[in-house]
Amino acid sequence: MHTKQIMGLMLIILLTMLLLNSVYSEESLDYYTPENVRKFADYLFEQGDYIRATNEYQRYLFYQPKNSEEIRYKIALCYRLGGNQQQSIQAFQELLKRSTDSTLVSNAYLQIGVSYYLLEQFGKSAEHLEKSLPHISELRYRAEAEQLIGLSFLMQREWESAEDIFNRLQQSDVIDVREQATIYSKYANEGKQLPRRSPFLAGLMSSVVPGSGRLYTGRVNDALTSLITVGITGWQAYDGFRREGLSSVKGWTLGSLSGIFYLGNIYGSVISAQVYNHQVSEEFLSTLYITLPY
Repeated sequence: MHTKQIMGLMLIILLTMLLLNSVYSEESLDYYTPENVRKFADYLFEQGDYIRATNEYQRYLFYQPKNSEEIRYKIALCYRLGGNQQQSIQAFQELLKRSTDSTLVSNAYLQIGVSYYLLEQFGKSAEHLEKSLPHISELRYRAEAEQLIGLSFLMQREWESAEDIFNRLQQSDVIDVREQATIYSKYANEGKQLPRRSPFLAGLMSSVVPGSGRLYTGRVNDALTSLITVGITGWQAYDGFRREGLSSVKGWTLGSLSGIFYLGNIYGSVISAQVYNHQVSEEFLSTLYITLPY
């Protein structure tokens, strides 16, 4: 190969490298423009990479601090979808201080209630949303907020309150909320009819016949244990007093022990009834499939 050909080939290679380097540099510089940072953040959000999306949205805010309500909403939503509910609540509350957009405001109030719900703070979720309803102007968000209040009542076993809300939502103009309300209303009605055991009656029964309160709640082994324990210690105390009179050490010792077992038998029966009611409602609620489209 002639020298001129070699020089020409080297020149072509050099120009190609310079061109590629220039393109690469432009792309690298373009990435850091606010528009591309926003696009990348949106891409990460769509892919479910909420932690990295949060960082990119915050980077975008650094470049574009004005008119940032939608970005602040996205950051708060990333916290919620990423599982950081406390940070989400704080971010949505901060957004409410800044935003005048009725749609964002309505959704922010709803999202705070969702975060409390996901934290299993059902009472706080219902309380927040009930106070927020006057500020939620968007029809869908208002209907979803009422639905979440009803679900919070369900999870707290407040069956009648939940049923009232779901019955009302069956007249909602939001079709999917109306359809779900029909299902949830049936659950609330069935919840009212779940078998229950009265703690008062369980305690009263065990005060008359030791162990009978636990038998009432289905705890047969515990019932037999209570009956035998109280019965044996009580009989031995009686036997001590019968043989030795009121000065009987055996009588006073086993009598005191029997009294403790007797009171424990009553208290245990009350707790047993409460546990029974909780387990029945837990098993019932475990069959309820809840989808939060928020």
